[in-house]
Amino acid sequence: MDAPPPPSGWRPPTPPAPPAPPVGRRRTRRRRVLAAAGGVVAVSTLAGGAGGYLAGRSAGDATASVVETKPASIARTTGLIDVAGVVEAVGASVVSIETEVVVRQGPFEAEGTGAGTGVVLDDDGHILTNAHVVEDARTVVVAVDGERREASVVGASAADDLAVLQLDDASGVVPASLGSSGDVAVGDQVVAIGNALALEGGMTVTQGIVSAIDRDIDTSSGTLDDLIQTDAAISAGNSGGPLVNADGEVIGINTAVARSDQSVQASNIGFVIPIDAALDIARSLLGDSTA
Repeated sequence: MDAPPPPSGWRPPTPPAPPAPPVGRRRTRRRRVLAAAGGVVAVSTLAGGAGGYLAGRSAGDATASVVETKPASIARTTGLIDVAGVVEAVGASVVSIETEVVVRQGPFEAEGTGAGTGVVLDDDGHILTNAHVVEDARTVVVAVDGERREASVVGASAADDLAVLQLDDASGVVPASLGSSGDVAVGDQVVAIGNALALEGGMTVTQGIVSAIDRDIDTSSGTLDDLIQTDAAISAGNSGGPLVNADGEVIGINTAVARSDQSVQASNIGFVIPIDAALDIARSLLGDSTA
């Protein structure tokens, strides 16, 4: 007997869809930033050293009498930072540093040269820079407005990556105008100045913004915390140089950059020691030197 015809509009039932394959948990690996060590993102210091430029961070120093005076406000007619005005305001207070370095390798010694940057802190000729700039230095020469002068290391803290130098001849130095890193906000326009790659012909100037604050990074000497992050380009030789705000005030000491490896790309990620913290360490180093 034939089956009755299906009702009008009837369609055969759709077979159930096969179950979707389970979604695997996407693994994301969080890696700490490491200085001069293995890791997806590594921190490279910015000083030149024996056998080429060394990746790593720099230590900064302070002075006994820190100049706190503020310069006249730099005009900003377009709403953008006046880079030329900033350089004019602080350029005379930024110095290049050259070192002769001796590094022990087992029973042997290796000699080389290094390069970095410093900031004039006071009329007495104290220079703030990174500790790694003068690490293992046998001699230190500072170029003040193009004039080479010998200097000595007053004190250095590798853990803080800061050092204070003393010029043998402090005549004619121009102390930098110092701001407060407590006033720094994300998005602020900034300028980095330094002895990038130790190129002849004067300092290198780059522009950027404050990308983040309160950053922590791990280094071979410990952890640096509460750092300023910037996208202003900084390179080997910039160590110890200033990060400057739109009013020509130093707000930090350029110290390290993130660098890429085979699996992660890092671009324009620099780290800066806030000037307030740097000055505290500098004063401590100067105090220890006179104890």
